[in-house]
Amino acid sequence: MIEVAERSIEEIPLTIAIPTYNRRHTVQVLLNSICDQARSGDEVIVSDDGSTDGTAELLSKVPGVKVIRHDINQGLVANWNTCLHAATRDWICIVHDDDRLEPGALDALRCACALAKGPALILHQYAGHVFDGGFRYIFSEPSPGTILNCPMIPSGAVLHRTIMDAVGFFDPHYKYFADLEYFPRIITRFPLIIIESPHIVEYRRHGENYQFHAARNADFYDLFEEMQRLIISYAGIQDEKQKRDILDKKMVGALFYTLDMADRIGDRRLVRLVGKRCLMLRHRLTSVQKVKAYVSAITGWCPRARRAERLRPL
Repeated sequence: MIEVAERSIEEIPLTIAIPTYNRRHTVQVLLNSICDQARSGDEVIVSDDGSTDGTAELLSKVPGVKVIRHDINQGLVANWNTCLHAATRDWICIVHDDDRLEPGALDALRCACALAKGPALILHQYAGHVFDGGFRYIFSEPSPGTILNCPMIPSGAVLHRTIMDAVGFFDPHYKYFADLEYFPRIITRFPLIIIESPHIVEYRRHGENYQFHAARNADFYDLFEEMQRLIISYAGIQDEKQKRDILDKKMVGALFYTLDMADRIGDRRLVRLVGKRCLMLRHRLTSVQKVKAYVSAITGWCPRARRAERLRPL
């Protein structure tokens, strides 16, 4: 099957779109990784959301890159939508400005596009997988399980442009995680392909990641819960107990992920904040999780986190 896809990939041009704001150095590294892989029919767009660090001026000198400049900062979600509106190829890949494409990533994405045989959403997920250079994927038709277990790695996602006509664009109401709401909305109507190998994006976690800025805001967790309730409704779950169980599981998983990441970047204030939020769900926590939440809420230190793995801000 992969041989068929490889013979077809040159016929699949991509729009690679980068929304950026004040990241001139990291976006330049990302562009280098893209230009090493792009084919002649590809389109590379950078949407600069009112940067003040000279991003637009720097990128305007890069051959083959279309730079869109907002004079006034529009916000992340509006900038994502700018990328979708500006794209002219059928398949559109959005990559975050502080990430880097792994070697062979674009051709792997083209293979997935060819295998889709029609409009689809293409994401990637790696937990527990071994990377051996092979191309491996999961194909799923719309279903409750597909919707509820949609991967949460937005950078490097690819969608077909006809999807926007059918389901619209990113919803600015979900300002912190519009991507996490958009993807389940898409797969209520379109197939999902998850690439398990090869590795698509080197995702860089650091103190300036948008998710960490967002997690410090008072309305972040209420909006996250609202979004999860909406996704559960997309899946068509009707039983109230089942909805409550799913919601609690999603909330606990997201909170402890944020707790670990906050500790790794050394943000003690955020560790305390998330630890207190975890305790609001103490009835759903294991005994180990309760201890972890209590210690985090009181000390700003997350037990069992590996201190050597702390990441420094860029």
